[in-house]
Amino acid sequence: MLSSILLQLIVFFLPTQLGLHFWPDFSRAAGLRVDYLSPTLYLTDLLILLYLVSRVPSILSWLKRHLRPLVILVLFIGLNTVLSSSPHNTLFWWGRFLFYLVFFLSLRLQKITWSQIKNLLLLSTSLVICLEIFQLYHQSSLGGLPYWFGERAFTSSTSGLGRLFLFGLDLVRPQSTFSHPNSLAGYLLIIYYLFHLHRSPLWQRVAIFVGLLLTFSKGALLAFLLVVIFNLRPHLLLIIFTTLSLSQLFLPTLAHSPSFISDRLFFLNPLRKMILRRPLLGVGLGGFIPALAGLLPGSFLLPSKLQPVHNIFLLALSEIGLLGSLLLGWFAHFQLKLLSKPRFAGLLALITITGTFDHYWWTLPQNKLILLLASAILL
Repeated sequence: MLSSILLQLIVFFLPTQLGLHFWPDFSRAAGLRVDYLSPTLYLTDLLILLYLVSRVPSILSWLKRHLRPLVILVLFIGLNTVLSSSPHNTLFWWGRFLFYLVFFLSLRLQKITWSQIKNLLLLSTSLVICLEIFQLYHQSSLGGLPYWFGERAFTSSTSGLGRLFLFGLDLVRPQSTFSHPNSLAGYLLIIYYLFHLHRSPLWQRVAIFVGLLLTFSKGALLAFLLVVIFNLRPHLLLIIFTTLSLSQLFLPTLAHSPSFISDRLFFLNPLRKMILRRPLLGVGLGGFIPALAGLLPGSFLLPSKLQPVHNIFLLALSEIGLLGSLLLGWFAHFQLKLLSKPRFAGLLALITITGTFDHYWWTLPQNKLILLLASAILL
């Protein structure tokens, strides 16, 4: 009973980012505070912790039956942390990784169903979309209560925001309770996919699609078209976009390309150096930005440049190396047999397409949690 109530609370607060940020020395790169490096205690973390406490017996029973893969994982974590460009950062990131992994395990062991979560998921998503529409119309944050759920204060003149130039207008793209419109788009994309698969009422899918459309996220809308509208084979999409991702390592920097392309290509040169220097074990989970700060010229050490590369495959390759990537692939294929399940293969295709152009599935808690929840439902 208690675990069911906690699960409902987790689902409702899933799109929020209320948290307490800490700023130890290792949260800085080149002397600058970096949000991605700040250890943060979120409200959802506390709810998940309480939920896990209520599920301890079943979790311990499963862990006892699967000691071998756990030993392999712990050994790799130890090596990746000790040899990291920022060991303290890597230790924190692996701690969060294991925390989320145990959460996913507990969801699977409880065998949660769509009927258990759909109502509160629809309610929280509706509130997120309403806030998104307000922000787009007023070109500013709402403030007040939404601030406590993670809305960041901004106006139309705030710098560093995702912007859209449409019919001569310079618009701030809405981000609701998320840190960026693309992150919001990825979240809504997975929500739509779940409601689509379970043949939810048309009005619910239309409302979610409107929210997705208003993010103006090119990657998310491309994934929507290919997977949901055209219903292309997920395995084909996985091959195409994984190949496209890895081929970016060999792309030159294009001098006169649009900003959304040049900003992504900017990281390729330091990324190649990271991979060549530590091909097997990487620079450490969460270590991309500290390693990047050591490779950029002083004139480029700016907050706008100190961010992860916009590709989850290349980011993973740089942080956990070839060995970690192979271990991850081996576990996904042989232990979970993910690709043998058509509905989950579609989810992976969505992640692969959007992950070719952005990093939020690897770096941001809200996106990782909706991915874990969707995976638990579909597997």
